[in-house]
Amino acid sequence: MIGTSPIVSFDLDGTLIHGPFSHVLEELDARIAAEQGHDGIRAEVYAAHNALLNTDTMASYDWESIVDHCLAAHGLTLPFELIPRLEQIASPRNTTIIHSGTTEQLQRLRAAGWRTVLLTNGWRKYQVPALGAASLMHLFDDIVTSDDVGSPKPERAVFDRARAGAETYVHIGDRLDHDVMGGNRAGARTILLRPDVPLREAGEETVAEYLAQQAGSLLIPAAVAQADLTPGVMTSSLRCAVDHCLAWSGDG
Repeated sequence: MIGTSPIVSFDLDGTLIHGPFSHVLEELDARIAAEQGHDGIRAEVYAAHNALLNTDTMASYDWESIVDHCLAAHGLTLPFELIPRLEQIASPRNTTIIHSGTTEQLQRLRAAGWRTVLLTNGWRKYQVPALGAASLMHLFDDIVTSDDVGSPKPERAVFDRARAGAETYVHIGDRLDHDVMGGNRAGARTILLRPDVPLREAGEETVAEYLAQQAGSLLIPAAVAQADLTPGVMTSSLRCAVDHCLAWSGDG
C-alpha cells in the first residue's frame, strides 16, 4: 500500500538532469536574431524567469507565457511553437544526466521497497519530454508537477501530494529554498544534493557559511528559521543520498 511504503521524492532540473528545454531557447534566440534582427531574447527570458522566482514561483515555470511576454515587448513574433519543438529535440544528446549510475541508484531504492516520485516545479508538458529524453520515466512510480497541484515548492501542498500518506518520507533536491525549506516544513527528511556542498569532514563553521551563502544567493529572507534551511544530509553523490534513504528505511 502507498501509505505504508517509504517514499522518496526527487527534484528534476539541477538535481538529476540538465534538460533539453535550454536548447529550445538557444534555437529561439538564434532564429529571432537571424530573422527579426533582435539579439538577446534568451537572456531576457531567463531574466524574467528569475525575477518571477522571487514573486510568483508558479508563473516562473510558465515558459510559454514568459516567452510571449518578452517577444511582445519588442513587437516580435514566435518563429515556432515551444512544446512541439521541445518534443522534437528531446533526446539523450540534448539532455545531461548529472550523476553516473542514476538508473542503478533509482533501481536500488525500488528494489528495497521504496516508491520513487518526481516532484518538480517544472510544468508537466515540459518535464515529461525531459524524462523521456533521459530514459528515466520508467523509474518513477509517480510524477507530481506544480501545475498538477496548483502550487509550487516550497508550499506544503505539493509535498503532501508526493508523500501520499507515507510515514517515512525523504525529499532530495538542489535548492535550499524550494527543496530543503519546503521539505523540512512539510515534515520530510531532506537531502541537499549539489556538486558544491562541503565535504563531510568540513567543520560546522564551514557548513554554516555555505548555507548562509546559499540563502543569500536565493534571496531567502533573514527571518526564516535556520532549522528550516538546514538539510538532514548534504552530499554531492546520488549514491550517498540513496545510502541515507536506505539507512532510514523503517525509522518512521
